[in-house]
Amino acid sequence: MVVNDRKQACLDLAEELAACLQRQGVELFAPAGATAFSLDNLANEDFSGVDLAFVLGDDGTFLATGRAMSAYRVPVLGVNMGRVGFLAELEPEQLLPAVPLLLKGRYSVEERLMLSCAMLRGSEQLDHCLAFNDVVINNGIQARTVDLDLFIDGQEIHSYQADGLIISTPTGSTGYCFSAGGPIMLPSMDAIIIVPICPHTFFSRPIVTSAQSVVEVVCRHLSDDTVFAADGQYRAHIQIGDKLRVQLSERKVGLVRLGVSSPFVRLKNKIYQT
Repeated sequence: MVVNDRKQACLDLAEELAACLQRQGVELFAPAGATAFSLDNLANEDFSGVDLAFVLGDDGTFLATGRAMSAYRVPVLGVNMGRVGFLAELEPEQLLPAVPLLLKGRYSVEERLMLSCAMLRGSEQLDHCLAFNDVVINNGIQARTVDLDLFIDGQEIHSYQADGLIISTPTGSTGYCFSAGGPIMLPSMDAIIIVPICPHTFFSRPIVTSAQSVVEVVCRHLSDDTVFAADGQYRAHIQIGDKLRVQLSERKVGLVRLGVSSPFVRLKNKIYQT
């Protein structure tokens, strides 16, 4: 289990789940003296041999856990302990009744794409990270525009003067991408979405390209506070002339699905009514 340990409700539900699993003879993999992992102790752990990871928290907890578990091909089951919880399969009251279904194998695993992001300065790679939802370039705390050149598969596509740029997976299409006017895409689609943030032109529109495309962004004008961020959780500063190369990662995140709702029902319940 991975929990948002800043919320007591998550810790309480983790204790209930642990007791339920132990009654069923399930071996629970956890840190010494604890019931569950927090995000702080995920990075250096070896999850080989784990069959399934429960995530009790908000979408941020789920994104971080999904990236970590993708290295071990461990599927993740999200329990919504936040506000929207679009990535979660279950609400808290549905969790314990779902345990017998999980133990009988009555679930499916839905694979989701991730993005690999490299920051280049000349021929040197300075940074690398993975994104489950999206990669964003913006000016951080300053409300200033940036000038960015977009290339897809080596071909120059557009020059943006905008507040920033979002490069998103289909999973991330219902996140920041959605708020910036991007298209909603079904998670099963193989695509990369590119959405400018508040562009200073009538002709800058979202672009959908193949998931096999290599997307590159060259920074022509920016401030000292300009950063790229992956899933809103990993950040690094960028300089004029730096290139951000984003492409499909070999790793995927496996989402446990119990057939509780379809993507369309989830859209209606989680987005259209918030």
